[in-house]
Amino acid sequence: MEPSTESVVDRYLEAGGAPFNTMNLLMSSYEGLAAMTNMMSSNLGPVYGPGINSAISEAVSRKIIESFDPQVADSKYNETEQLPEYIEAMIPHQVWRKTIYLLSEWYPKSIHQKLEELITAVCRREQTYLVARYIFHGVQQKLGAKAAGIRRIDDELETYMLDNYKCPQLAINIQLLLSGLVVGGGNSAVDAAASIIQEEYAATGDVASLYNEYHGAVVSGKLAPPVNILRNGCVLHPIIEQVFGHLWDMTVQKLRPELANIYIWLIAYAALCSNEPIDEATKDTATRY
Repeated sequence: MEPSTESVVDRYLEAGGAPFNTMNLLMSSYEGLAAMTNMMSSNLGPVYGPGINSAISEAVSRKIIESFDPQVADSKYNETEQLPEYIEAMIPHQVWRKTIYLLSEWYPKSIHQKLEELITAVCRREQTYLVARYIFHGVQQKLGAKAAGIRRIDDELETYMLDNYKCPQLAINIQLLLSGLVVGGGNSAVDAAASIIQEEYAATGDVASLYNEYHGAVVSGKLAPPVNILRNGCVLHPIIEQVFGHLWDMTVQKLRPELANIYIWLIAYAALCSNEPIDEATKDTATRY
């Protein structure tokens, strides 16, 4: 039964409602779906074995996803401005965490996800931002391909920090630290990315350094710097601006073809590659280009 049922009944009786009507109303309107599901699971267990609980949970999860209405969820949240208590009870269970992750991906703007409130609170101080990025990084490392929901929240954190606090250097430094790299630590790709962020301009020397690091790693088969460094908007956007900016800004000079090829290769690498090790087929394709 709904957690608020008891308080609603108390208010009804205090307002002069008849106890008999209370019982009739509860019996006619209460469906008890959760209780029936638990009873069914208990009865089917001896017949189908312990796996029946997981099967029922997966079925319920699919039904939740199919019938979820973000507008209804938002209206419920607006009434109390608090998450339902059952959310905290769901989080420790893998199947329900997966359900919440999927809903957060499909309905990113739903107030029910509390994403904006989380991001605002985390980005209020540099210390909390660092701790949050460290935690999310650890979770992503542990979950791998299953961490799509966490990765989206992590990206939102970085975007919020960049847009609202104008601290690209902080964001990139933390990203580099999480990747095991340090600005000024002798890695030319890191120093080039930091220079582009600081100057808000993709100078030819910095782009050449990035190209030598990433393209050289592809050709030699060595481990390339993390692609997230190159994919960072404060690094990638100036590179794109240098290549294609002349199409919409008359003040931007068109690059020479040999330079444009280097810029375009980096853009393609950022768009297509992951942090996974490069297989032979990918290496051959990248080398040809």
